[in-house]
Amino acid sequence: MTAGLQIFDASGNIVLDATYRVMRLAGFTQIYGGTNGSVVDSRLAQGGWFAFQPSWTRGDGYLSGGCIVPRFTLSGNTLLWTWSAKNSTYDIYQDGYIVYGGG
Repeated sequence: MTAGLQIFDASGNIVLDATYRVMRLAGFTQIYGGTNGSVVDSRLAQGGWFAFQPSWTRGDGYLSGGCIVPRFTLSGNTLLWTWSAKNSTYDIYQDGYIVYGGG
């Protein structure tokens, strides 16, 4: 008999098998509005993911300005973020946290 890990639901269907890839939390970092940056982590090269969580939010269009959020790019083991330029003095950059992981 072979050995391994399997998890079943109430109907007997396999929900998780030892051959499945399960995502792992690799880390988190705070980003500051308007400052480009990057995180290098070898686990991202295995199939990475990330989530952006704003530290606070202001209403869109506050004083005729806009809320500028980061643009993310994942390249191999590097997660990069960049920001668009402000179009008005009332525009704000959205600070926050990035949570990232790998497969």
